[in-house]
Amino acid sequence: MWRILGLTMLLSCLLAGTAARADVPQRVVSINLCSDILAADLAAPGTLKSVFRLGRDPHDSAVAHLLQGVPPNDGRIEDILPFAPDLVLAHRYTSPFTLDLLRRIGIPVVTVKDARSFADIRDNIETVAEALGREAQGAALIARFDAEMAAARRSGPRAPTAILYQDLGGAVTPDSILGRIVAHTGFRNVIDNENPFGLVYPGIEDVIVMRPELVAIGVYRPGQPSQASALLQHPALRLYRTRYAREVDLPARDWNCSTRYVTAIAARLAAAYDGMLMRGVTQ
Repeated sequence: MWRILGLTMLLSCLLAGTAARADVPQRVVSINLCSDILAADLAAPGTLKSVFRLGRDPHDSAVAHLLQGVPPNDGRIEDILPFAPDLVLAHRYTSPFTLDLLRRIGIPVVTVKDARSFADIRDNIETVAEALGREAQGAALIARFDAEMAAARRSGPRAPTAILYQDLGGAVTPDSILGRIVAHTGFRNVIDNENPFGLVYPGIEDVIVMRPELVAIGVYRPGQPSQASALLQHPALRLYRTRYAREVDLPARDWNCSTRYVTAIAARLAAAYDGMLMRGVTQ
């Protein structure tokens, strides 16, 4: 009797586990780079059936190496439906037509948001982890993110000045996610005005007049010249960077979409701060 009772209890547990797993998405399609990065970290093995094409590009994506075997899509409805998804991951700014059509035909859609703060990064991890039934994995990623950001925190009696300059001459504002990382790693951003986009466009003369002690260059495609990046190679700016400032390159793949991988940016800036400390710049 005890043996029968034990087998019955075991069968009940197995059936309960099967029922629980049935609610977890098994055919996930991501149609945006930002959701690709989160899905690569969180989806159970074999459940991610397609990702947006940029998710597989090592210049754009910090998880490209994890997604090379996953079929790409262009985010169009005709790219999505052949995979028969039981969950689509997207960005809140993904085409409203596509998102509405998916919902109308009964396919669940979960969207992530632009991350402008560390709390937003945690929120996006929690959102995708919950949708995938991977809450424990999400909590572990958040703990890792917090630990890596804590390791990159710097402060001192004087914050050296810095600018984070990108293609087309965009400089990050203090309230953007990259601006927050600049401050987190002990620097004072020479840009002090804000706008909803987190970027301003000072001219090269303006940058030199502000005399940043650190020039952090947002690098999109290293070694591939373009009109967008030509401004960063202006002779006057190059001369200033060489003679009067410390320089650090920040690959776009680490800050695209402001995911947990911005910790790599924080680590680079923290290392630059430490180097300046050794030279007495922060005293």
